[in-house]
Amino acid sequence: MKRDLNLDSLKGFLIILVVFGHFPFEFFSIERSTILINIIAFVYFFHMPLFLSISALFIKSDYNWLIKRASLILIPYFFWFLYDHRRMLLIAPKDFFTKLFMGNWASLESVFWFLPALFSLNVLFFLFYKGNKFVKIILFAISLLVFVFSNKVMLIHSVVPFGIDVALYIFILTFFIKFVYENRNRLEKINMPLSILAIILSSILLFYFEPIKMHTQWHSRIDLAQFSVPITLLGYISFIVLNVFIFFLFLKIKSNQLLSFVGTYSFPIFIMHLMILYKLPLLVKFDNIILNTFFMAITFILSIVLPIVFSKILMRVSDKFKYIGLVK
Repeated sequence: MKRDLNLDSLKGFLIILVVFGHFPFEFFSIERSTILINIIAFVYFFHMPLFLSISALFIKSDYNWLIKRASLILIPYFFWFLYDHRRMLLIAPKDFFTKLFMGNWASLESVFWFLPALFSLNVLFFLFYKGNKFVKIILFAISLLVFVFSNKVMLIHSVVPFGIDVALYIFILTFFIKFVYENRNRLEKINMPLSILAIILSSILLFYFEPIKMHTQWHSRIDLAQFSVPITLLGYISFIVLNVFIFFLFLKIKSNQLLSFVGTYSFPIFIMHLMILYKLPLLVKFDNIILNTFFMAITFILSIVLPIVFSKILMRVSDKFKYIGLVK
């Protein structure tokens, strides 16, 4: 099947925002202003929800597809978890396997929480397309219940394995994303100004009406990793509208060649960007603010470029490296 360059552009845009959202400004003696904090908060409204949702666009209802999907998600998850916790496997193997099989932010405390949640969402939609009408109704009902009782789910998020709660919460959002993609030609009458207006209004509603959550470490309105999600009806609807219209906007605009290229390598960038973001600044320190700012920009660029370079080199050595996520 021919690649959709608009989807690749969106993935490129989102992975750049992932890097931006994780950027350690304090390593460069840059204080986060209120404006910067609000920009990062806005990014968290949609960057990971959309990443999860677009992963379910091409799900097939056959078991061979599910097995292949499991290998492309879970093998990289196990490999990189082992890489990060190799000493724990020798010293405390019970803790190692507990964290591995829980696979949520509370157990991992790393970006790899995304991979179990991604797999859980894929399984849910596999069941949705494999199942009968009753199964579909049940999945919709459970997704709504997770939203209705999201305050309660927040309290047990740390013991919910493999991001199942996250996957269920955004199940309906993902359904709408799939609906828009499959009916994009019929939705042409929705123009760009209307899409931009919907994005602006839904963002304002999330900023001003969605309450702050006290259980999170960083992003108190929306952070899927820690199940900081919209808990009000207005916030939930705004969350869905914002994500759907950002997605729709990228379907309407002409794909960007650079973003499309970056988007094809979103998986290796996601897996490897923190290794660069959190290690490179420790190698060189500058007292000059201009040099610091310049080095910060270089670090940001390298955190995107180097994973692409590593991926291209290793995939030329052997295509088996796709099984640890280094695949476009």
